[in-house]
Amino acid sequence: MDDLFITGKKILERLQEAGFDAYFVGGCVRDYKMGREINDVDITTDALPEEVESLFENTVDVGIEHGTVIVVLSGIPFEVTTFRVESEYTDHRRPDSVAFTKELAGDLERRDFTMNAMAMDSEFKLIDPYAGLEAIKNRSITTVGLPDERFDEDALRILRAVRFKAQLGFTIDQETVRAMERHAGHLRHVAVERSLVELKKTFSAGHMDGVKSLMVRTGIKKNLPFIKEVDDNAFMSTNTFSFITGMGLQIYLNESLMEYAPDLKLSNAEKKEVKEIVCVFRDLEYDKQVKTISYNYNYDTLENVRKLVNTNRFSRKLEWNSILGEALEMKPSLPIQHISDIDIDGRELMRHFEARGGRWIREVFAVLEHEILFNLLPNEKTKILEWMDMHVEFEEGNIKLT
Repeated sequence: MDDLFITGKKILERLQEAGFDAYFVGGCVRDYKMGREINDVDITTDALPEEVESLFENTVDVGIEHGTVIVVLSGIPFEVTTFRVESEYTDHRRPDSVAFTKELAGDLERRDFTMNAMAMDSEFKLIDPYAGLEAIKNRSITTVGLPDERFDEDALRILRAVRFKAQLGFTIDQETVRAMERHAGHLRHVAVERSLVELKKTFSAGHMDGVKSLMVRTGIKKNLPFIKEVDDNAFMSTNTFSFITGMGLQIYLNESLMEYAPDLKLSNAEKKEVKEIVCVFRDLEYDKQVKTISYNYNYDTLENVRKLVNTNRFSRKLEWNSILGEALEMKPSLPIQHISDIDIDGRELMRHFEARGGRWIREVFAVLEHEILFNLLPNEKTKILEWMDMHVEFEEGNIKLT
């Protein structure tokens, strides 16, 4: 039995001792029955959030208005949520209201897919009113109740179906697929941030065969920010291993897509990653020197572009793969890894030239960076100062190289 369940069982037992019902629920039960790694364990109970908080020393309010409290036990966080039923979803994103209930059946009835609508008690006995275990055995993704109702309530469930197909390699039930197509337009109502979470999980999964074509065929693709602007054939014919690397590849193939990238509200780190992937491809196309490529980008970026080159069709595939391999191999032995590694700083330059700071400092560092990188100048302060005395003339805030 997984350690998370062993620890989580103590929470169930404490709730039961206090007179409440409590169960493991959702994805952890599904993954347990599939023999998959358990990353987190969710618990559902008829205890109200305030009652849960009163029973445990270490709790965190994360969504108490929706019935969720984090209970931290042995350093492990567990989401404990009160049984709840939901009203209509008039905006296709979230319920208009949430009501707590005393019945586990009502809580399971509101869930998205039958494989996620299973629970286990403290003795690990399965409660499976919607034949979720059978769906797992049949490797089928099927909604709880009518798929049209589930997707009309929350269109994000359409993306979750796609994600589970990619993660588990399951087949989506045909009636469910047809309902996805009928309700794909509601994806426009889903917050970009929520969609992006599902897309990242989908594109990093291991069973992408047929996933992209499904997204095109059902109209999912044309209702998602950025992706809807990508040509269908380019979308389906390219191979990627993450959503962000896929973005970089598509923008390289069609630079006009860059104007739609802000629609996804990426983090600054993700924006930088996309930009650098595009830049590496352009450097390869424009025959930049291997050492320049090695120096300008980090290991992860170079390795990601190399994977993209290896898994997609490029006329210079062998050549680019060789260049990237060489760039990765030489990176540890470069004389500097970053401009900050140069053995002199701006204050020392100002003292040497007896001058105030200004744009000239950046210009000098750019020249030094090139000279040191290409082994034309040792990265030693005394040598750098000697070189500047010979090659740099400074006058009235301007520099001249000789």
